[in-house]
Amino acid sequence: MTREDLKDYKYNQEWIKGRLEYIEEYRSTLNKITTTLSDMPKGSRAIEDSMAEKLAILLDNIDEIMKVVLKESEKQKRILEQLDKVEQPYKLVLEKVYIQGKSLVTVASELGYSYVHICREHGTALNKFDNVI
Repeated sequence: MTREDLKDYKYNQEWIKGRLEYIEEYRSTLNKITTTLSDMPKGSRAIEDSMAEKLAILLDNIDEIMKVVLKESEKQKRILEQLDKVEQPYKLVLEKVYIQGKSLVTVASELGYSYVHICREHGTALNKFDNVI
């Protein structure tokens, strides 16, 4: 994983969260459709076929979205594994900035260091992250 992947971590987490919410909405729609299909009086076959086609399309959409979400989740996991190989205090700085989404000013305040010191630590931490095998 590269430092660009690390920088995108927080945004990708939000994207995954949004996709999972979208899938949940789809599932809700599916429940409504399947209820409608089972409650329909036996009559026109065309209506049932139309609903079944819509149901199949929704299921296909959910599968496609889920594949992308799982791929992105695996990438997130590899980033965390690489981050775990970085020694402290660099790992802590990277985690606070990229995983928790805090600014360098906030990190400096929380850790009790000057902003300039944390900027140097951050640069060193990124280099160490890049060099992890």
